[in-house]
Amino acid sequence: MATNFRKKKNTAPVMEGGETGSENIEVVGLSQGQIIRKRFFQHKPAIAGLVFMIFFTIFVYSAAGIHLGTEANKISIPGWWKYSHEDILPQGSCADGCPSPDHPMGQLPNGRDYFSLVMRGSEISLMIMVVIGGLAGLIGTVMGSVSGFFSGIIDAVMMRFTDFIITVPVILIGAVIGYNVGNFGVLPLAVFLGLFSWTGLTRLVRGEFLTLREREFVDAARVAGASNRRIIFKHILPNSVGVIIVSTTLLLSSSILVETGLSFLGFGVQPPDVSLGRLISDYQGEFIYAPWLFWWPGVIIIAIALSINFIGDGLRDAFDPRQARRINRKDFLAKSSTRDAVNKRK
Repeated sequence: MATNFRKKKNTAPVMEGGETGSENIEVVGLSQGQIIRKRFFQHKPAIAGLVFMIFFTIFVYSAAGIHLGTEANKISIPGWWKYSHEDILPQGSCADGCPSPDHPMGQLPNGRDYFSLVMRGSEISLMIMVVIGGLAGLIGTVMGSVSGFFSGIIDAVMMRFTDFIITVPVILIGAVIGYNVGNFGVLPLAVFLGLFSWTGLTRLVRGEFLTLREREFVDAARVAGASNRRIIFKHILPNSVGVIIVSTTLLLSSSILVETGLSFLGFGVQPPDVSLGRLISDYQGEFIYAPWLFWWPGVIIIAIALSINFIGDGLRDAFDPRQARRINRKDFLAKSSTRDAVNKRK
């Protein structure tokens, strides 16, 4: 008996989270790392933020130079800008210190070049941001991993301690730390702030571990005799890296805002050193008469925070395969042609 085979209409099956089969064709044969890179580089705001942060960091550290350590043991590498943030200069051609070719961001009443101060403040703010974000990310990952994997009494004790830290306002903790540690230098201040900034990441990592520890591949590893250490580092942690990276990236953005707020209130970076928040605090009274002293550090802070948020948004989309993606008509037609070509070869 002959069977009548009818050709089915060529439709793109819908995958979990709204991703279609035609979109899935693009990543056939690619490794997980290649898929993540491909999706990240398709996120234009994230690429713009990444490019800005790279060029801005290079520009700041090449202009201001690198200055580390205390006055007694100081490592200093001068930058390409002709003035230092500590130089006292004669007033330029503009009597009120307005921007000029010799001082592109203006000049303070005491003769200091504002461009060198802004570059030095950006250098300090970027360093504090990286130290806080890196230290908080490390502590949050360890705390969340241990709490979520072992559960029981360990989870209860660690989460109650985390809840206690969360109940205390960050700005209050930062004010106390800044008041007592700010005079010791920038690095100790950043380290102490990082020790109290890990709570949000801990909860996210804990939730991810609680979910992944019940998955089949973890049960299979236990049956095969894998130790807890191997299960954590070889099976669960690699599957949680997306949450950790995205959360740590966004933590960097909040870190620079915390430092700015503390310095604005006078509890952050202390003179004679400067930061972007300290510059806004010192010259907020000059907003009407010399607004450039207020606008430059403010614009830089906003640009850094937005760029890092864009990068975090791009990483979230890259690491989440279930994230729904919108495509325009041109991309849809191109993907449909690719899908038809694949079906013809079958």
